[in-house]
Amino acid sequence: MLEHDLLATSSTWAGDEPIGERVRAVGAAGFAGLSLTVGDLHEVRATIGFAELRRILDGSGIVWVQLGPLDRWWSSDDRSADEDADRGVVFEATAALRAWQVVVGADTTLTVRPAAMIDDWVALAARTEQLGAQLVLEPEPWSNLPTVERAARFVTAAGHPNGGLLLDAMHTLRGGSTLASVHEGVAPAVLAAVELSDGLLHTPAGMTLAEESRAARHLPGSGAWDLPGFVRTVRDLGFDEPWGVEVRTAAHRAMPTADALRTAAAATRAVLDAADAFGAPAAPAMPSTPAPTSAVDLDSSRAPRTPMPSVPLPRREADTGTPA
Repeated sequence: MLEHDLLATSSTWAGDEPIGERVRAVGAAGFAGLSLTVGDLHEVRATIGFAELRRILDGSGIVWVQLGPLDRWWSSDDRSADEDADRGVVFEATAALRAWQVVVGADTTLTVRPAAMIDDWVALAARTEQLGAQLVLEPEPWSNLPTVERAARFVTAAGHPNGGLLLDAMHTLRGGSTLASVHEGVAPAVLAAVELSDGLLHTPAGMTLAEESRAARHLPGSGAWDLPGFVRTVRDLGFDEPWGVEVRTAAHRAMPTADALRTAAAATRAVLDAADAFGAPAAPAMPSTPAPTSAVDLDSSRAPRTPMPSVPLPRREADTGTPA
């Protein structure tokens, strides 16, 4: 099977251990990338510092660093000091950590028209390009860009070459898209990142879509979605590596971080292997030669046993078991 680069999203490697220990666990589990939330960045800045974190990332084999999501990046009259601080720490970390991408979300208050966000998007794409990273939009079903098709049109209309689109499996499918609509509605030039998780056929009763996204993202391959088909679809659009892995369940969170990461990596690689195998030649037929000696009796030096005489058993009624 092919080798694949995996990226652990922040929820997949969340834990109570110090951030340095968890980063090393990400690398030890076979991931080549990770994402850091804005909260993570504030913690790092206040504790070990970005230079030390970059040293740990390098020592752990982490080459893909994704930051975000950054919210409320568009112009607003009521921008708070905290939101300005978030923007500042993301810019600082982008440069210091040599980040690959900065992820942003859309408006979840549904008070901002997408057209009013384009100028700010272009300015932010230019700024992140100066810092060496790509700006990536993650659409969510409860935002003003609820489908990947609409988000793709937004990025295309904005026209900045450093802007891209993140396809999250849950947001894509729960937003109403199909594999066919993704293939037809997403321009290959804008597809920049992919995240894999699995889920049930329907959102669990009593949960909103946002709550499901926060608490019911299952291990890839353990749910009802056609993730190998999703992988093949985005590959047809030109995407390949790294594959983001986002798991958010109570069971995953309860596991020791190292075990949770190894489990997530193995499950994701199985999905990617299934996608790789699609269309490959059929497996060879099983051998028709006599089966090897049974594991129940490995001593071939024994004399052969005398076969039991063949005695016909009396037939019995299927209903009662009495002789027929």
